[in-house]
Amino acid sequence: MSRISPSTKIYIDKSAIPNSGKGVFASENIKKGEVIEVAPILVLDFQDFIDTKWNVLFEYYFWMDDFVALALGFASLYNHSIKPNCKYELKRKEKIITFTSVKDILKDEEICFNYKGSLNPKTPLWFEK
Repeated sequence: MSRISPSTKIYIDKSAIPNSGKGVFASENIKKGEVIEVAPILVLDFQDFIDTKWNVLFEYYFWMDDFVALALGFASLYNHSIKPNCKYELKRKEKIITFTSVKDILKDEEICFNYKGSLNPKTPLWFEK
């Protein structure tokens, strides 16, 4: 397993996005294609959720086709945008999630990704219902 260290490129502060709480911000200029953060994940099988009730953690999971991941580090604090400035890639075997910029990000700019991804972009998110 490769070594994972906290990113010095980001910090947490109050988001300007309504009803979002905290968000992840750039502590320096970040160029398009640059890795922003690599964070560990806890991999959970869907069977682990069969008899569970909705709780606050459900809003922080990354729901994939055959598993669910709870991302650590700052990973679960990135907010949603329909015009994202980053994307993520989950690597189940390595148990990591990697955030990469999709355009240049200025120092102190909030970093967001599209929670909907490219599938079903018209499906409302839990906070849009």
